[in-house]
Amino acid sequence: MELFVSTFVNKIDKKGRVSFPSIFRNALPKDYKNEIILYKSLRQNSIEGCSVKRINEIADRINNLDLFSEDEEDFSTSIFSEIIPTNLDSEGRFVIPETLKKFSQITTEATFIGQGYYFQILEPQRAKQKQKLSRTRLVERKKSLSAILKENNK
Repeated sequence: MELFVSTFVNKIDKKGRVSFPSIFRNALPKDYKNEIILYKSLRQNSIEGCSVKRINEIADRINNLDLFSEDEEDFSTSIFSEIIPTNLDSEGRFVIPETLKKFSQITTEATFIGQGYYFQILEPQRAKQKQKLSRTRLVERKKSLSAILKENNK
């Protein structure tokens, strides 16, 4: 699986279409080259997106939760009931659904931020703030990836 990397700011045209970054298109699985999955972020007012393969991996993880638990129900409802499968046109454009634009406060431009196996779409000013905050937290807390992994494996 290829990774979604880098940051791109793209304009939304008069028909409501936005170009999906070509480097992101290259990260889509060959079997699903023109399909992306969009949903509301559970962490902030942004859109998260991924490939069909990635959403299947998320489904597998949710499926490992206790079948009748509130956690399983909350994740299933919050993720799967709000997923919007979206197809790219022949030029790599797609329409961001109005519900997601409103949720993320996107109007005329959208910032795409690569997150590895998924991506985020944010209003450009919020994207800058997110990037600055993420870097500041890591630097101020002197976080390293190995230290975080050790904490999570305790």
